[in-house]
Amino acid sequence: MNIQFRVILTIVSLAFALASWLPNAVSAADLKEAEVTQVIQDVRIVPSNASPRPAAVNDNVRQGTAVHTGTQSRSELTFKDQTITRLGEKTIFSVGEGARTIDLGSGQFLLYVPKKSGGAKVKMGPVTAAITG
Repeated sequence: MNIQFRVILTIVSLAFALASWLPNAVSAADLKEAEVTQVIQDVRIVPSNASPRPAAVNDNVRQGTAVHTGTQSRSELTFKDQTITRLGEKTIFSVGEGARTIDLGSGQFLLYVPKKSGGAKVKMGPVTAAITG
């Protein structure tokens, strides 16, 4: 009976160690592409070499592609590492060229980056920021 307890305890310990290691294994490349998870009102995807088109849930947003929200419109993007970006009205947002870089052309957004995922770099013009940790 004591041996069975030790085997179970070892397996549980290994499973816990693996589960706590996995979030740290997310690469910086995971913030180079997002999926549109919410569209409210007028939200457009603006590819770099194409005309704007209406955004839809499950659309992919990659480097060189912008998301533009209209008046009284908003959207939500989710990255592979579970970073969530919520865009407010009249916002122009794109994924930057550097790893884990986000460009904000105008407007407002809320960015949630999970703990131990490496953070993010935000590029924008004049800024008012609030950071909680």
